[in-house]
Amino acid sequence: METDPHTLDITRLVDGGLALSGDLDYATAPELTAMVAALDLGQGAVLTLDLGRLVFCDSSGLSALLAAYRRALSVGGRLSVSAIDPNVARMLAITGLEHLFRP
Repeated sequence: METDPHTLDITRLVDGGLALSGDLDYATAPELTAMVAALDLGQGAVLTLDLGRLVFCDSSGLSALLAAYRRALSVGGRLSVSAIDPNVARMLAITGLEHLFRP
C-alpha cells in the first residue's frame, strides 16, 4: 500500500493559532489557505503559526504562508511564528522572506 507523500496536519492551538506538520505544497496549500481565511480574527489579532514540524514547503506553500501573513495584516494585526523547521527557514532566507516569518 502506497502512502500519500502530500500530507499536512493542521492543529488549532489553544491561543487560536495553527501548528503545521508535514508537507506544505501544491496539494496541501489550499487547505491552509482555506483554514486561515475562515479564522475569526478580531481587529489587531496576532495570528500564530508553529512551523516547527513543517518539513517541506514549495512555492505553493510559500504562497499560502504569505496569504496568512496578509490575512493578519488585513485586520491590523500581525503574524507570529512560534517555531520554524531549519529547512523551511532556509527556504525563506533564500527567497528573502525570512523577515516576515521570524520566531
